[in-house]
Amino acid sequence: MKEFSLDRDVIAFIDSYLEVSSLSTATTVEQQRIDYEAIVEHFRYPYPPGLQTRDSEVDGRHGKIRLRHYHSEQGCNDALIMFLHGGGFILGSLDSHDDICAELCVNTGYSLVSVDYRLSPEHTHPTHLDDVEDAFKAMAHDNTILIGVSAGGTLAAALCYRLKTSTQRPAGQVLVYPGLGGDCFDLDSYRENAEAPLLSTRDIIFYRGSRCASDELPLKDPEFYPLVAEDFSRNPPTVAFSADVDPLRDDARLYVEKLQAAGVSSEWTNEQGLVHDYLRARHVSDTASAAFTRICNAIKKLANP
Repeated sequence: MKEFSLDRDVIAFIDSYLEVSSLSTATTVEQQRIDYEAIVEHFRYPYPPGLQTRDSEVDGRHGKIRLRHYHSEQGCNDALIMFLHGGGFILGSLDSHDDICAELCVNTGYSLVSVDYRLSPEHTHPTHLDDVEDAFKAMAHDNTILIGVSAGGTLAAALCYRLKTSTQRPAGQVLVYPGLGGDCFDLDSYRENAEAPLLSTRDIIFYRGSRCASDELPLKDPEFYPLVAEDFSRNPPTVAFSADVDPLRDDARLYVEKLQAAGVSSEWTNEQGLVHDYLRARHVSDTASAAFTRICNAIKKLANP
């Protein structure tokens, strides 16, 4: 960890994270889920005041999809944030990013809905994306801003690709340390940050394989890896955030470059001195807190251009 350029608070965050669990992909999926829940609980913060929540279900092609709705007493419904959690497609739930969703709702002033899409290995590609699409269409809000975190960023970008010719499309997307298929492009960050704390290149390869029902990975499918698309022209305005000490760093950069080349309004911010999953450090690191504020501001800008 000392070989990476990280400040004292971020190092302390990583140490605390690893004291709770190493979240090793060398263990079983069942053990990884237990370890992940421990990390979630360790870094959980109370709801901000003035927040209302409720859970619901909508019908999807693979069955019921659970949702959690957040509304701030001081907020408005001019836009809807749809949140897609991370966890490598095998981890995460409505609870895993619950406090993060609560703060996004209150800080932006917009209602938010979090989607509990089905996980691998029980469900494989494209079931995760099908769930997200079905939830998006069920919400039927004409000013929906997607925010996808890690694997959720994959799904947000994939949904925008799937819906690019639809009459019902997202109004914008915010991607936070997304995995978009950069390992197909031999990007520098996969080598420079191969052993980065909290997410390694080896972990990414494991999570990638868990998404599929067979050993034949659909690496040329833009709904699996959005970076391999041939046409980026009909994507919505996009803001992408990466962590500098993260193998996925250059995924966000290359994606934004492809969007800009296609004439799509898009921005990339690489957060120096931060690691994957830095949203959980927003209350213990000034650097992570500033990054969280930039994410909230990006949502507000896309919701009210």
